Amino acid sequence: MATALAFAPSISPVSSEVSTTLTVSAAVAYEVFADVVEIPRWLPIVQTARVARRTPDGRPEQVAFIRKLERGSLGYTLNYQYDPTNLTITWSTPATSNVVLHGEARFVPLSMGACMMVYRLVLDLPIVDDLINSELDKHPASLVVAEFREHLRRLC
Repeated sequence: MATALAFAPSISPVSSEVSTTLTVSAAVAYEVFADVVEIPRWLPIVQTARVARRTPDGRPEQVAFIRKLERGSLGYTLNYQYDPTNLTITWSTPATSNVVLHGEARFVPLSMGACMMVYRLVLDLPIVDDLINSELDKHPASLVVAEFREHLRRLC
């Protein structure tokens, strides 16, 4: 759902990837990132996150989001998969969605108190997104990783 924005043909999918060192263990970073209901607290472009379905172990499996846009909002649903063995979380929109968004966050241990976060994101929106095209220079993964790092700094 998009409001207050004209639909436009997709320019092309935006794909970005970034890695950074975090000053917490990989297991801690994984668990904090896996708490997807908290995303609106640390990622300013996301207004709400509502869990529609949980995995048998209680993790959010399907989550409905509303994202802020310059002149409106955009609703979409993400399906999450968790791999605690490899400390990896993946997500994607359903195949029937007009919003295409998928990605992965992987946490690689470096030491007992540090890890590398590798974050990749691909999105293809049915609208013109001024934030991604101008302010983020078509590299939205950088914003997410910077905001997550700040969130970890406040928590830990």
